Amino acid sequence: MKKQYKFSIIIPAFNPGKKILHCLKSIEKSINFFSKKKKINYEILVINDGGENITLEFNLNLKNLKIINLKKNRGVGYARQYGARISKYNYLFFIDSDIIIKNNTILSLFKDYENLENVGSIGPIQDYRNFNTDFTSDFVCAKRCYGYENVKKYLKFSAIRSECCLIEKKFLKSVGGWGYFPNAGIEEFELGHRIINKNKVNYLTKSTSYSTYWDNIFNRCKNIILRTSIYLPIFLSRRQFETKGSFATKSQALSSLITLLIIFSLIFSNYFEDSGKILFFLFFLNLVIEFDFLRFAMKYFKKKNILMYIIGIFLTNLSIIGGSILGILNLKKIILKR
Repeated sequence: MKKQYKFSIIIPAFNPGKKILHCLKSIEKSINFFSKKKKINYEILVINDGGENITLEFNLNLKNLKIINLKKNRGVGYARQYGARISKYNYLFFIDSDIIIKNNTILSLFKDYENLENVGSIGPIQDYRNFNTDFTSDFVCAKRCYGYENVKKYLKFSAIRSECCLIEKKFLKSVGGWGYFPNAGIEEFELGHRIINKNKVNYLTKSTSYSTYWDNIFNRCKNIILRTSIYLPIFLSRRQFETKGSFATKSQALSSLITLLIIFSLIFSNYFEDSGKILFFLFFLNLVIEFDFLRFAMKYFKKKNILMYIIGIFLTNLSIIGGSILGILNLKKIILKR
C-alpha cells in the first residue's frame, strides 16, 4: 500500500495584507508538486493573531483551508502553539504569512526529514531574493543570508527555522511547544535550544529554499534592540554563541564590542593623545571583522550599496549595544524584585 503523508500547515498572521496571497499561492504550487509524487492529505490553518479580518478573495485550489480568528494579539509564538494544539495531524509545517517557498519545498523537507538521523526540526536555507524594494532592506537581506553560502547540503543549526520548518507534533509537545515572546521574535532560539537539550538536531537543508520581504534597516534595528534585550537571559543561561548565520554569533558579538570601544573613544577623545589614530584603528578593525560579510554582500547584492552595508553594520551593532543595556537593566530589576 502506498504511503500517505498527512500534515497540517500552520500560518501565523497579523495584518498580513496581500503578502499572504503570495504565500498561499506558493503553498498551492508546493502541494501540487508533492501530490504528483506522493499520496498526501493535509489541512491549512491560518491563525489570525488578533489582527484585522483576513479575506481570501482569490482563486486557490487548496482544500481544508481554515482561518482561525484569535480575539487578542499575543505574538507569533502563541499563534504557532495554538495552531499546533488544534491541528489534526502529527506532522506540522509552520510557515510565516510573508514567506514564499519553492515548488519542491514540502516534499524536500519530508524527504530530508526521513533520510537524516535524530531530526528535531528541519527547515530550508533562505535564498538571496528580496521582495522589499526599500534599498536599505538589501543590507538586512544580506546580513540574514550571510553564513550559509558554504553549506554543501545540510547544516546543524542552534535554532529552529521558525518561519518555515517541519516538526512532529508529538515531539514538539514533548519539549514544551512554542514559547511566547510578544513583539520580540526570539522563539526560534529558545525552542531550538530545548530541542538540542533533548539530544535532537535542528537541520537546515539546501535541497530547497524560501524568499521573503526583508525589513528596512530602521525597522530591523528596532527589532534587534527588543530581541537582544529579551535574548540576553537565554544567552547567559546557555553560555554559548549561536550557529553562524543566526542572530548572536561570536563574530557579531566581537564586531559590536569594537563598535562600543569606538563610542568610548569618541566620548573620551579629549583624554587621549592620538585619539584620531585610535579611532581609525578601531574603525579599520571593525571592518576587518566584518570583511567576510562585506565580501559576501558585494558578491551577491548590489555593489553600489557598499556605503549602506558599512552604515548598516554600525547601526546593527549600535542596536545590539542598546538592546544589551536594556537587557541588563531588565535583569537588574528582576534581581532587585527577588
